[in-house]
Amino acid sequence: MKYLNIRGTSGTGKTHATKALMEYSEAVPYMHTEKGKPLVYKGQVMSIPVYFLGSYKTSCGGCDTIPSVKIVAGLLDTLTNEHEHGTIVFEGLMISHMIGTVGAKLKELGVEKSILAFLDTDIETAIQRVKDRRLAAGNTKPLNEDNTRKDHPRVIAARNNAIEQGFQVYDIDHKNAVEVTKTLLNKMLSGESIEFKSNKI
Repeated sequence: MKYLNIRGTSGTGKTHATKALMEYSEAVPYMHTEKGKPLVYKGQVMSIPVYFLGSYKTSCGGCDTIPSVKIVAGLLDTLTNEHEHGTIVFEGLMISHMIGTVGAKLKELGVEKSILAFLDTDIETAIQRVKDRRLAAGNTKPLNEDNTRKDHPRVIAARNNAIEQGFQVYDIDHKNAVEVTKTLLNKMLSGESIEFKSNKI
């Protein structure tokens, strides 16, 4: 099993890129919570299974719909133990600005099998996207930008920390995120070589 963790603060395009991969792999609900909410989706590319963690019933989804990082780590374990081949794709705001429990699990499973892919979206673009998303949902209240602005440097710090800890770090061009992410997944599935970043920001 391989692991692709897409990271970034709110508005960077994590969910958008992941949903594009779900459509590309024709993913459908595979595991559900006790209340019937999707917990894992399963698709297929090149006859290889691709799994996606979390629910995508709303505009924001992924691991932020899962109650705790321990459950996320548990799902990584469960899918790895039950399926020898495939790639698990997952994203979420809470796990983007830390290595923590999820990072520890990826280390246990093998950093050489894991890619931490960070979207390079600038903070002003990210905030505008959040505002646009809120308006599209009918929320006209002014956005408190403080949390997003505070999260942005924390995500960069997590990227640098990931490099220090020996993770394979990949930077996604936010202007072409869908195609870049799709290419990255294809290379992971086919075993093609991938150029990683070693420089801290």
